[in-house]
Amino acid sequence: MIHGLRAGDRLHVLGVAGTAMASLAGLLTRLGYRVSGSDQGAYPPMSTVLEREGIEVRTPFGPGNLPGDCRAVIVGNAISRGNPELEAALDRRLPLVSFPETLRELVLRRRVPVVVAGTHGKTTTTSLLAWILRTSGLDAGFLVGGVATDLGGSFALGAAGQPFVVEGDEYDSAYWDKGPKFLHYLPEVAVIGNVEFDHADIYSDFAAVRRQFSFLARLPPRRGLLLLGADSPAAAELAEAAHTTVRTFSVAGGEGPAADWVAAIQPSGPSGSRLRATFRGEVRRSLHGRFWGRAAARNVLAAAAAAEWLGVEWEAVREAVRDFSGVERRLQQLAASPDGRVLVVRDFAHHPTAVEAVLEAGAQRWPGARLVAVFEPRSFTARSAVFQDRFAGAFRKADQVLLASPAGESRGRRLPGTASLDLDRLASDLGSAGIPADVLTDHPAVLATVEQLARGDRGTVFLFLSNGHFGGLPEQAATLVQE
Repeated sequence: MIHGLRAGDRLHVLGVAGTAMASLAGLLTRLGYRVSGSDQGAYPPMSTVLEREGIEVRTPFGPGNLPGDCRAVIVGNAISRGNPELEAALDRRLPLVSFPETLRELVLRRRVPVVVAGTHGKTTTTSLLAWILRTSGLDAGFLVGGVATDLGGSFALGAAGQPFVVEGDEYDSAYWDKGPKFLHYLPEVAVIGNVEFDHADIYSDFAAVRRQFSFLARLPPRRGLLLLGADSPAAAELAEAAHTTVRTFSVAGGEGPAADWVAAIQPSGPSGSRLRATFRGEVRRSLHGRFWGRAAARNVLAAAAAAEWLGVEWEAVREAVRDFSGVERRLQQLAASPDGRVLVVRDFAHHPTAVEAVLEAGAQRWPGARLVAVFEPRSFTARSAVFQDRFAGAFRKADQVLLASPAGESRGRRLPGTASLDLDRLASDLGSAGIPADVLTDHPAVLATVEQLARGDRGTVFLFLSNGHFGGLPEQAATLVQE
């Protein structure tokens, strides 16, 4: 459906304002295609990216948005039947292609695909690996589901024949293709850091998730690499599916089997952490950078191991890790009070494992501070009851927890076909464990509580946790504490 396209042809993107879709539109523009797009709305930062790339965006969706000379329509996975623009495209019998199909055929086939997958840590590992490759002198391309400050954005085309690092999303591809995106990406190198249950709206159980990752493990060619996180039993087991070189990585003290790459975390503090890395017993010079906690250490080790396989000298890896400043919405400090005693931080964490990792990292980055977790269960999985007990365990690493209903939703709204996360029960379970927890039904109540807690004598870090924008609440709290 996408063969025969040439530079100068018109492509139209449905759902263009999302991070991944806007990035793909930018890549296509740099390949010489004439790109337009549409969405229900377009907002910064991606609207700014689209404007910079000269991509016309039409809102809201409507049949009249489709250009008369359109050669193909790229359909985001958030678009479903009934969308008026999609229905018009079907009526006109225009070729429809998904995001991953387009990326594979127009970008990845001419490059060396490096696919970073796993339930957690994909965005940071992808960004760091791309940063290492580019600062080492390679003209590597990348596409990441976030914004890495050092990279200047979420995508770059890079040169043909060079590595292209892409975040391998296990979410579905399009309304007609419910398989994961990462199976389309032709990996020469596949990194699978961990495998856990997530995306309850797509996968019925953990076995279904594991099956898709096993398919990914079978894709790298004989000359390629499968790099597996040995600390995750389900990821380590994927070695059995491989027809390529397999290497494993682990943080010392983990419960997994012995690994090829092992990192021992040396003393950490507010300025960052240091890792002592070894490869099959051979000691490498330590890696030091602005990362905290075991999960972050695994991300760093995975990126370093993949980079070395791709030919980057270890000293270049060390310099890149040292200079990497992270990714937006990953333990990102938004504001500090004038006296520096109160901080507002936001993070993408919405799974119990990620919540635990963020709280562990926060305790190392801000030792002695009171950690107040402000949580919005926004994803389908977080809002369902599947992790009811796991969340109660994860939040015990906080000093206090504020549980907020997702923006625009009433308290107690139930999910179709499944039991919902019981916020009152979660607060009660935390209270029984000695962790003060409150359920707050609206954003003014959250802000009022933040203001009250910020007046205390103890230094406080407010960690806003959501895989969405939390209705702008983190930014409002940032303004509040700076006043």
